[in-house]
Amino acid sequence: MKKLILSFIMALTVSALTQAQSLSIIVNGQQIENGAEIDVNGELSNDLFYEIVAHARVKNNTDRNVSVLVERVTIDTVAGSLNQFCWVQCFAPWVDISPSAFEIPASDTTPEETFSGHYLPQGKLGVTKLAYKFFVETEPNDSVSMVVNFRITPASVESWKESVKFGNAYPNPASSLVSFEFDIPEFSGDARIKIFNLLGQSLAEKKIDQKSGIVNIPVDHLKEGVYFYSLVIEDQNVVSKKLIIRR
Repeated sequence: MKKLILSFIMALTVSALTQAQSLSIIVNGQQIENGAEIDVNGELSNDLFYEIVAHARVKNNTDRNVSVLVERVTIDTVAGSLNQFCWVQCFAPWVDISPSAFEIPASDTTPEETFSGHYLPQGKLGVTKLAYKFFVETEPNDSVSMVVNFRITPASVESWKESVKFGNAYPNPASSLVSFEFDIPEFSGDARIKIFNLLGQSLAEKKIDQKSGIVNIPVDHLKEGVYFYSLVIEDQNVVSKKLIIRR
């Protein structure tokens, strides 16, 4: 008798847990766990209208129609970036909860374009972390959520190095100080000018902290002779030229 009662209680518990989560989230055709994190990646762009988008579909696991709302929760954001979401219609960046619900038929899934999360990096590198919670309008605690990491990284060197302008060293030959003029319009990462000897050893360098300008590097500690200088971006030599030290 006790075993029967225990089995009945366990069955009720499982049933309650099943009923408690009326919704589930589908990303790229696969159901994800409640609270799961997904990454949406993009490359740095100076286009203020450039955006990366997260897509998801919401499934109604019940045998009745349910009206569903969406809430956006900001966990961490890159300063100066923008984001917004769409739930049937798209809302302004300052809207956190969809003003109207979307009714999902019993055992059905939202159409492909019902939900989308839009991230506009505004030329900023970094990761913005946003949570999206989908919940039943009449039962706010009956919900399911996902976390999206919108990640913007520097564009690959190959994709923008043709736009780089790196002038000849002057004076050349140099004796105590050499200057370099540069313009790197599409980049916001690690960039340096390095001076190497004929064996490829780095003897002097200067980090570039802006997209254009002039960098001066002292060379009075170098012996007379032939050297090379390079514009190095993300550890890749973009441009290399000859430098002569003479006194």
